[in-house]
Amino acid sequence: MGGLFIVPLPLAIPLIFLVVVLMPFIPVSWPGIITVQIYRGRRDGISPREISRKCLKGIAWSYGIPCITILVLWIMCIVQVVLVIWWAVGLCRRAGDINEWKRLGRQMVDLPREVQNLWLRVQVWGGMKLRKRPVVEKGGEKKEEELEETKRYTFEMLGTPTSVRLLTIFPEGDYMAPLRGEIRSVDLRTNPTYDALSYTWADGEGETAETGHISLVFNAKRGIYRQLGIGHNCELAMRRLRRKGKSRTVWIDAVCINQADLEERSQQVKLMSRIFVSARQVVVYTGEGTPQTDGLYDWLNDIDAEKLAVPSGGLFSPQSALQFLHRPEGVLGKLQEVSNDVAVRMEEIGRLIRGYSERVKRLLRELWMVYSMGVIPRRPPEPSDLHRVLREYFSRRWFKRVWVLQEASLPEMKRVRVLCGNRETAGERAMHLLSMLMSQGQGDIDVGRVFVLLRQKPVASQERSSRGSHLLDLLIETRGRQCEDPRDKIFGVLNIAHWLDGVGAGREELDKISYFTPVAQVYAGYSALLIRRHGPGFFLSLIKSSPAIKGLPSWAADWTVPWPNSRALQGAADFPARSRYSSQKDKALEFDPKNKVMKIMRPRIVRGFFAWTGQGDGEDTIQTVEVKRLDREEVLVEIYPGLAMLLRQHGEDWTFVKVCPHALDKVGVERLVASWSRTVVYQENPGRIQEVDEEVGSIRSRSPRGYLGKTRVWRIV
Repeated sequence: MGGLFIVPLPLAIPLIFLVVVLMPFIPVSWPGIITVQIYRGRRDGISPREISRKCLKGIAWSYGIPCITILVLWIMCIVQVVLVIWWAVGLCRRAGDINEWKRLGRQMVDLPREVQNLWLRVQVWGGMKLRKRPVVEKGGEKKEEELEETKRYTFEMLGTPTSVRLLTIFPEGDYMAPLRGEIRSVDLRTNPTYDALSYTWADGEGETAETGHISLVFNAKRGIYRQLGIGHNCELAMRRLRRKGKSRTVWIDAVCINQADLEERSQQVKLMSRIFVSARQVVVYTGEGTPQTDGLYDWLNDIDAEKLAVPSGGLFSPQSALQFLHRPEGVLGKLQEVSNDVAVRMEEIGRLIRGYSERVKRLLRELWMVYSMGVIPRRPPEPSDLHRVLREYFSRRWFKRVWVLQEASLPEMKRVRVLCGNRETAGERAMHLLSMLMSQGQGDIDVGRVFVLLRQKPVASQERSSRGSHLLDLLIETRGRQCEDPRDKIFGVLNIAHWLDGVGAGREELDKISYFTPVAQVYAGYSALLIRRHGPGFFLSLIKSSPAIKGLPSWAADWTVPWPNSRALQGAADFPARSRYSSQKDKALEFDPKNKVMKIMRPRIVRGFFAWTGQGDGEDTIQTVEVKRLDREEVLVEIYPGLAMLLRQHGEDWTFVKVCPHALDKVGVERLVASWSRTVVYQENPGRIQEVDEEVGSIRSRSPRGYLGKTRVWRIV
């Protein structure tokens, strides 16, 4: 019996695999066998029939010997397995019962805990130490029974401006097992390997409270863990990220940033784009799955790559490979051509095999679910329900966040993975879903526009920076997005604007990131920056609602209320703010150091008409008011011909009310309202309109002189 162990089981399996792999190459030896037999037959004078019989015999043995070897090895493996089981059962019987072995195993696991408890008793009796040490519970979990071990995890300071923390999630076999991990600090300049998580702090119900926790290594030598509170959605995402048999290093903002340290938060926000661009993989967690989303993901993963609306740069295309293939002339060229064709065919066959293997695995998994648990497999949605499922899926909270634009759009799409419960798909396939929804006119248009802008071929950095800034465009596109901190309405898009504007541009905006600064001061500061950059006429025309934030100046935009006035951009080209960028400094425009007061030097309008409604609030009915009918505390100030701003007196200062079109007659006002976006963006004035009217003879041209008063400085708060 001992002879059966000449070839141990760990060695027999690799031998079987080796023989099976070598069998397809056996026909290579057949020409040699035939050549040898023919040579020997002619030498010995054997008949051709006998030579043929010997050739067939040699070919048969070339396959017979490996088959016999495989059969013998399989028999040895089976016998070894049977003998090992028989030997183990015999030991259990000799020990008395299998339960005795279980009891012995529990005793071995509990032995370290019993030894530590005994040592603690000795310490207490001897007066050596009155404080308890951590107790090792079953399964290796550490129970923190004293005050020191139950304290919250405390963060260490980061070393350099480019340092970040990375979380290593320890593996667990059970999904519901407690989360454990370790945090370490690294410098991004060392190019560490990690995955970055994009998720929402609030779950599907909008809950942001820290209902979960993760145990982090605080003292590795003593085995002390301390807890860090995390939100419910973050806990679910980490459970999905955790692997069964291998640790995983990730960057998660709720764990890797000390949220209580505002200075650190400000510094880390500046590195957000670099963190996600440098990540090995960006994992997007959109929430837990439902039967509908599971079917949607299964259907999406079965779509052939060639049918995707967003092609992947990482997918292999045999046609494109052959099209750009360089083939030299001559014999070497022919060999290169053959090898390239073979490589293409092998890659194509491999792709088909991988696709079929995934389908077979899914089928076997579904059959096992039916057989073992009686669970009916989830099927892809019907075509009639597909768009309904898409709308429900894209209405999730993740797709409404402001941070997702830089987390999911700046990295290369082939490095983005999208998770929904236990389903996963590639970033290109997720974009295919978005394109399907947008084709029905129901998609998240701002995400699509920003993705298209980011995927355009970048031009030279200096050329990009000379064309202006995209910051105001991004603020307009993301006006409906959600964030926990109102300051993130701006901070969340600064890195994208900096990337679009080019290296060296937009640096001043990034340097202003600070969570110490009050929200009102942040909004006022960036409003002043955008007014200087794009002019008061364009920016103030975008303001639609009165500010809701306390302490915000009347001329500053409040990004937490409905904003901007869409009619000011109606009919204009895509991203009009960038086209309205002007590098010329307006000398008649000043802001105080705290950005609370705007001083503008403009003339007062003393004659004509202006539109009270019809341009800023979206009403179709135009209410035209004569300048003489203004209240005593109201004035109309010219921004440029055809555009004015209404101010209301506030003590010695003035407050901004709205931007209105102004003309010398009602017809001119109505025409300006009808072409409101051209008036705001392209500065069409009454003079130009009157010139057109003069050609057709509709109205008599009037001289614009005499409708303005003296120029003075208006102090607007």
